[in-house]
Amino acid sequence: MTFIKTVTAGIALVASSFAISNRLMAGTSIAPVITYTASGTFASTPTTGADTLKLAGQPFSVTISVSASTPPFKNGPNWAAYHQLRLTGSVHSGLLGPTPVQIGSAQASIIQAINPGQYDMFTMEAPVKVVGINLVIKAPIVLPIGTISNQLLHPFTAVPLVPSNATVSYSEGTTSTTLGVSSGTLTATVPGAAGKTASVVQLHTSGAQAIMLQGDGTETARSIADVDVDRRPLTETVALKSYASGVSNASAVHVRIAGEEVPLVYTGTIGISRVG
Repeated sequence: MTFIKTVTAGIALVASSFAISNRLMAGTSIAPVITYTASGTFASTPTTGADTLKLAGQPFSVTISVSASTPPFKNGPNWAAYHQLRLTGSVHSGLLGPTPVQIGSAQASIIQAINPGQYDMFTMEAPVKVVGINLVIKAPIVLPIGTISNQLLHPFTAVPLVPSNATVSYSEGTTSTTLGVSSGTLTATVPGAAGKTASVVQLHTSGAQAIMLQGDGTETARSIADVDVDRRPLTETVALKSYASGVSNASAVHVRIAGEEVPLVYTGTIGISRVG
């Protein structure tokens, strides 16, 4: 972890006998990855349109993974949309017999919405290629009230998929076909979280340093004291908070872990006074 201070003058040294008026706090957080998996079997008769790919009556499985810290690209008071997500999965087509067709997309999107007192809604949409044909698939799923929390991106247990709450449509741009889901489930899980217990990682003075870049281009490196980091189970968020004195006038603050820049949850001054 590296902290960089960029200033136009030298570094001010603060002795213990002087009052410290502020400190700069910087923190990073690690959020779990949520994996949404829908699997089941399509209804044997299409709801609308001509089933040119002969997916009716066939099994399917689709997975989308997204970090719980991912910000929505669009949102409203009770809904949020996330895009540019990775989708993987497979379907079976009557055109190919028992051979499964692998599908994938790097441009999948999901929309989660809460309709208080009525239902929660989960919608997945993605461009894919099936049997050499470019398609857009879309699956709206009505969930029981309370499945999606105000946090939106979070784990939830298996929700049954039946004709009354789940459909899947596919379109090549001119025609569209809608299939019901005869049976299946939608789950939102944190892979590897089951059975995980809290563990501790120690930051050593040799591996954690604060580096201050002065206005004349020189650097001053200072080791950070040994500290234990309690890594909670993957379903929880871990935050690292570091306090540094004498950097309130820094023009920029950065955090790097293993040489990679990581986002700051907060940087700012807090009022702390000390009299020596």
